[in-house]
Amino acid sequence: MLWNEGIPLGRSQKTMAGTAILLDRATTPLIKEHGILVEGRVQFVTLLSPDNELLTIINVYAPQTSTGRALLWNSITQADFASDRIILGGDLNHTENTDLTNTLGSRRMNRREAAAWHRMTLRYGLADAWLLDSFHKQTEKEYTFDNGKSGRSSAISRIDKFLISQAIEERGGRIEA
Repeated sequence: MLWNEGIPLGRSQKTMAGTAILLDRATTPLIKEHGILVEGRVQFVTLLSPDNELLTIINVYAPQTSTGRALLWNSITQADFASDRIILGGDLNHTENTDLTNTLGSRRMNRREAAAWHRMTLRYGLADAWLLDSFHKQTEKEYTFDNGKSGRSSAISRIDKFLISQAIEERGGRIEA
């Protein structure tokens, strides 16, 4: 298990956020590099795949504010990974134009975040796996967040996502040779 411990947030200083990447014991020898990009928010692991190519997995737990997320996307953009085969996933806590429109205001991107998001996705060639025809949909459900309310106060959105690089998309998601 690779662990990125939560951080104290807000006035209460309660520990929140935090990420982990869980790997099978047999995968441990395949780890070539791992680290924390943003304390309590972003970590990565680079593995040697069965076809002797590197694969980087980035786990994200984004802030709930657009300003905080903009800083996070900028931090990720500055990282240099050993592989162009990248999977970025987690609780991204935002919605894009392609997401459902019935969402909480804080989940929407402001211009600063949108620019940072686009820089990051362009730098690594990332696309939302959910929107790609080459990936199978396991469910008809269109959202990952539901505030459990009904009527006008209801909010649903797709804030949990996996983005993949073009190098993985071209293989239809397969990692093996």
